[in-house]
Amino acid sequence: MKSTKRIGWILAVGLLIPILIGINAQRTTQRIVEQNTWLIHTHLVLQKTQQIQSHLTNLDNDLRGYLLSQNNPFFKADYDRNAQKMVERLREIKKLTTDSPHQQKRLQVVDQLLRQKLTHGKLLFTLSTNGLARLDSVEGFMLISDRLSYQLKQIEAVENELLIVRAAASEQSASYATRSSLVGAVAALAMILWAIYLLFRTLKNTTKLNQQLAQSEQQLKQFLEAVPVSIMVISKDSTLYYANQAATAMFGAATKLTSYEDILKQIQLYKFPEGTPYPAEQRPAYLAMQGKTAWVDDLELRFDGKAIQLLSCASPVFDTEGKLQYVVSTSMDISERAQAQRKLEEAKELAEQAARLKENFLANMSHEIRTPLNSIIGFSNLLEVTTLTHEQAEYVKLVQTAGKNLLTIVNDILDISKIEAGMIQMESIPFSIRSLIVSLQTMLQPSATDKNLELVFFIDPTLPPLVLGDPTRLTQILLNLLSNAIKFTKNGSVTVYISRQEETHESVRVQFRVKDTGIGIEATMLPHIFERFRQASDFTTRFYGGTGLGLNIVKSLIEMQGGWITVESQPGIGSEFTLELTYPVAPESVRQTMDPSWSPSESAKKSLTILAVEDNPMNQKLVLQVIKRLGYTAKLAENGQQALDLLQDNHFDLILMDIQMPIMDGYQTTRHIRNTLQSTIPIIAMTAHALASEREQCLQAGMNDFLPKPFQMDDLDRMIKHYGFSNEHPAPVIESPQPAIAESSGVFSLEPLLNSVGNDPELAMELLEIYLDKTPQEIKLLKQAVADKDVPSIGRTLHTQKAPAMMMGLQRVTEKNLTIEALVKGDKSIDEVAPLVEEYITIVEAELPAIRETWQKGLDQQQND
Repeated sequence: MKSTKRIGWILAVGLLIPILIGINAQRTTQRIVEQNTWLIHTHLVLQKTQQIQSHLTNLDNDLRGYLLSQNNPFFKADYDRNAQKMVERLREIKKLTTDSPHQQKRLQVVDQLLRQKLTHGKLLFTLSTNGLARLDSVEGFMLISDRLSYQLKQIEAVENELLIVRAAASEQSASYATRSSLVGAVAALAMILWAIYLLFRTLKNTTKLNQQLAQSEQQLKQFLEAVPVSIMVISKDSTLYYANQAATAMFGAATKLTSYEDILKQIQLYKFPEGTPYPAEQRPAYLAMQGKTAWVDDLELRFDGKAIQLLSCASPVFDTEGKLQYVVSTSMDISERAQAQRKLEEAKELAEQAARLKENFLANMSHEIRTPLNSIIGFSNLLEVTTLTHEQAEYVKLVQTAGKNLLTIVNDILDISKIEAGMIQMESIPFSIRSLIVSLQTMLQPSATDKNLELVFFIDPTLPPLVLGDPTRLTQILLNLLSNAIKFTKNGSVTVYISRQEETHESVRVQFRVKDTGIGIEATMLPHIFERFRQASDFTTRFYGGTGLGLNIVKSLIEMQGGWITVESQPGIGSEFTLELTYPVAPESVRQTMDPSWSPSESAKKSLTILAVEDNPMNQKLVLQVIKRLGYTAKLAENGQQALDLLQDNHFDLILMDIQMPIMDGYQTTRHIRNTLQSTIPIIAMTAHALASEREQCLQAGMNDFLPKPFQMDDLDRMIKHYGFSNEHPAPVIESPQPAIAESSGVFSLEPLLNSVGNDPELAMELLEIYLDKTPQEIKLLKQAVADKDVPSIGRTLHTQKAPAMMMGLQRVTEKNLTIEALVKGDKSIDEVAPLVEEYITIVEAELPAIRETWQKGLDQQQND
């Protein structure tokens, strides 16, 4: 308890004691008065009893005197007066003794005796008048007096006892009153003296505390002065209460003013970096005046010709009743941090730009490197089926092996680059693990058979029919592990175990184990086997080849999907790779659409109607023919507006949407379909930009998926099946070997185009004819645009030519097209774009003769067939 409270309590008790003493004295006095009243009462009873006795004696004497005096009337009158007084005294005694039943009884006896006596006396007076009374007849009268006197003495005895008791009680009460008053006075005095002592000690401590408080305030002020942050204390009436040295240094002479409003008039506050005046109602000090703590980091202070970026904070200070008293405002100079932030943002922009450049580079390299490799492998495959000598056949085998190895290395390097750049996005589409494993077995069985290895797959029958995930990446993972197992196993077997580890209603965790009887891995190398460019030994690299990237890619792809992989191995015995991945279980609706074991209902057995929105004639021909060959019905729209018109009057199950088109592009058209038409029809984007940024734009616009151009027939077929029922009886897809169409001796290759059209030579010839017909017209448009210095027209024309060039594998044309397109998107001037356009025109015109020769020879061959 604090000293002040203790003193208060002591003083309160000290004051309470006299009050209690007074109350006690009053009650004691009342008791004494009552007791004295009863003493007086007792004395009165005794007095009146004695008076009755005296009157009784006088009464007897008067009667005898009357008789002896021969009826002297004086005695008779005195007798009557005494009798009257005895009756009055007896009545008074009865009133005084109403509280005592015993005394009342005695008084009744006395009253009866007195009545008897007076009656007897009256008789004696009567007899005396007649001369009959004698003195001896008075004896009965006197006997009554004796009895009456006895009863009066008994009353006196009782009253005397009460007198003693009441006198003692009165004396005791008086003694108690004296003692209690004395004790109370002493206690009150002691309490008051104690309170005075404590008050004196409190005053002494208060003086000491005041000194310490003053010293603490001085130290606090020194601390605040030493703080390098501006601190200002503003009272509730907007008066500047305190400002430290940092505030004085920051705000200058303004801190010498007493009014905070006057300070604001001398300094200027702006929003950073906009440079607009900072609204008063958003400033921290203003909000703190409203009882709210606030801080901002976009405050710019301008005065004396300089600008400072501030981190400002203000907090309200309340008293014990919750009323605002002060506002503490702090400000910190963050100009250097703001500059660092701007530099960081600039660096971030440069990094993002570098990432975009790298993304573009990877997109180009993916095509530029793989296309010639595919050509090498394709031509070697064609050469293999011709008549060759044994030595030539061996050379072709070596070329095929080298090409496939080189393609694997390129794919690994590109995958590593994509992983580092964060460009790999995992798909979430329905697929069957069982079907995927069957495809892998079909793909790898020839390699295992060539080495006399047993390739065995054990698949858990309880696996869900369909899961949601990225089948391409799972294929890449398992293909890498199985290819390594086959490559490093000379004899024995390669065994794959696929089992369900844990399953819920929503997901399943699947374990894949790849076990071989190959050369194994040394224990010292097991911790490093998943590191980049690491192989089990130098002998492995020399004898088996490879880059050491495959397992690193596998581990990265597994971890990107939330899984893990481990390896156990013993040299000379074999290795076992174990990995686990968790996949969501495909919902029933998707299973009914995708599960091969499910048969669609009669209502579902219909041919899909697809709307193809494409402005390029060559792409139009391609997409319509591919859709037709897949067994579906298609309608064509050359721009977004035509597509909207067709959607008003026709029903479509799917839309294939080009991005860049005249009148209305793919983004605008999709937004109109989603927002205005309120349609949920699946929309698949078709674009020559295979970049993650454009894919994101397509999804944001409301499209469902993304198909890069030039697309393969299988890719389009998979996409269509994903978003709608496949036709019950689709037209057969040509899977025959590539026809021996005569090739020119130029650099043009027909293989990429044949791959795009499913090895359909007739469709390939039609597309070549369209390209040869449209390209000269587009070259003229480019030349005219250069002459008119019309950079946007150059960009539109180049975009039209990009997909056909990529479709036909024109590497140099595609590369130059992408380079110019990047300059156009970067708003470069015609002076920078024109030289590259001229080079582009030269390259295209150089390719046209070879393309025309190939087309003519293919046309002649078809006519001959």
